[in-house]
Amino acid sequence: MRWVVGDIQGCAVELELLLKAIRFDPASDELWAAGDLINRGPASLATLEIWHDIGGLAVLGNHEVYALSVHAGRWPRKRDTLSELFASDQADTWFAVVGRFPALQHLPNDREGQSSAWLVHAGIHPAWTDLHATAKRINEAKRDVRWFESDEVRFATRVRGCTREGERSRFSGPPEAIDAPYRPWDEFYRGVDTIVHGHWASRGYHRTQRVIGLDSGCVYGGRLTAWCQDEDRIVSVASRQPRR
Repeated sequence: MRWVVGDIQGCAVELELLLKAIRFDPASDELWAAGDLINRGPASLATLEIWHDIGGLAVLGNHEVYALSVHAGRWPRKRDTLSELFASDQADTWFAVVGRFPALQHLPNDREGQSSAWLVHAGIHPAWTDLHATAKRINEAKRDVRWFESDEVRFATRVRGCTREGERSRFSGPPEAIDAPYRPWDEFYRGVDTIVHGHWASRGYHRTQRVIGLDSGCVYGGRLTAWCQDEDRIVSVASRQPRR
């Protein structure tokens, strides 16, 4: 079974609860994280360890970009919950792993009647009409500091609202509160494959015919949500974090 889990953000206890709820078997199952494995929650290092031990896979989220940039000395450190990770004697190894996450990942489905999916942390630019070509161009580019700060990586890891031309809004509230000319990015998506994403906690779990949003605000006291691609099934567990 292939599972995709929304933003974990250092909520290691909830990740373990979710793995039990879905009866995850590393020998036969696959787990993809929709970015933001780390930060804001209490146990980023433990989350990475659990994820790594089960053979987890992931796309890049904005909190990974932040942590990588701070670790490299490119960005100033802000208020975060990454002290244990930064202080780990394996920090360089962890950041090497995180730094290789793709920005956009194809999730094929060979089961009859089931469509393929694409996984991205935040969203898809309206101009990205050929996702295979887009993923190849972005993911295979040189991973230097300019890559992490590029417009395409910023869009894939940060967008919520944008214009039809792809101008990104910094808005982070619920979709109904976006001011024109900005709209939720998925209103401009015209592809046939399912897009699975995280990043929009104020929107919560969200589903339309072609889009599945899995960030149900675990770190804010909501839920940790996962989608089984093989069975088109949702499973979630309650957060153990205080409601914010």
